[in-house]
Amino acid sequence: MALFKNMLQSGESLVKNEQVLDFDYQPKLVKFRESQQFAIADCIKPLFNSKNGSNVLVFGSSGIGKTLACNHVITELEQETDLIIPVYVNCWENNTTYKVALCICQQLDYPFTQNKKGIELFEVIAENMNQKSAVFIFDEIDKAEDLDFLYFINQKILRNCIVLITNYKDKLFDMDTRLRSRLFLDIIEFKKYTLEETEGILKERIAYAFFPEAWSNEAVELACQKTFELGDIRCGLLMLKKAGKTAEDEGALKVEPCHIEKILSKVDKYSVKGSSDLDKETRDILHLIKENGGKTTTELYELFQKNGGTSVYRTFYRKIKTLEMNKYLLVEKVFGGKNGNTSTVQYMK
Repeated sequence: MALFKNMLQSGESLVKNEQVLDFDYQPKLVKFRESQQFAIADCIKPLFNSKNGSNVLVFGSSGIGKTLACNHVITELEQETDLIIPVYVNCWENNTTYKVALCICQQLDYPFTQNKKGIELFEVIAENMNQKSAVFIFDEIDKAEDLDFLYFINQKILRNCIVLITNYKDKLFDMDTRLRSRLFLDIIEFKKYTLEETEGILKERIAYAFFPEAWSNEAVELACQKTFELGDIRCGLLMLKKAGKTAEDEGALKVEPCHIEKILSKVDKYSVKGSSDLDKETRDILHLIKENGGKTTTELYELFQKNGGTSVYRTFYRKIKTLEMNKYLLVEKVFGGKNGNTSTVQYMK
């Protein structure tokens, strides 16, 4: 009856290169982001003539290639010249001016950072960088607790270009007016991928990551449709990886729609949307609101403190606004209550 013939044998695999499914994997060409890459490059080009570049705010929702495109531009820059120093700082990991200074020193291979204040480190940075020109990419700039490092770079680095990456265009208006006028930021928007573009990206990754005919056409179509609905390529790549592993674990000869459905059924809503974007405290706040929906922000903050939360109210409220922007929460203003105007918060199912 051949009950065990239609399955993978020992040592066989559907996957030939899993690394291709990592979001940080850098293809030779970042598909459908050519115009944005040229725009970023145009901001950098004046540095080749020993002039200041144009500063730029790059914005768009999560998982649509902002960081990948910027890194691709920097890779080409490094291949073109060694007279322009590229620096990349993730402001979620380095959220204070001092941490930013340490991160830059590390990239400059400057080891003598102990017992030095932030201003002293920036003096070292200026001394090193003013011999050449510099491009600074500050990813997740909205996570920075202060922006003093931008003042220093603008004032002390002679030839520079600053690229700020964020999910929120409104971050520009949160800046101090003086800083905003000094930076004079250009704006580059990354719009969500269309269904056709989503299909182009995922089909290319499937071709590179899996052996031929490892995916059924129906499974490919379903993965592309679900990724488009989520609006996040990172989620789509994770879906491809997990669906491939599920199919292999079952000994299936192909990835089928049922493997995609199994992945989606196991992952809760905000995990699919990209929980890697949420730090632990933000996840705790989201869970708190899920359990106490309908309360005011003040009431929620009191519960947050009782549960051991240490952030000040301003930070707590900023995290709620971030969750609202990412459509995890619904925040409604309430006018004229007994405590004046306030807001109630609901978890969006």
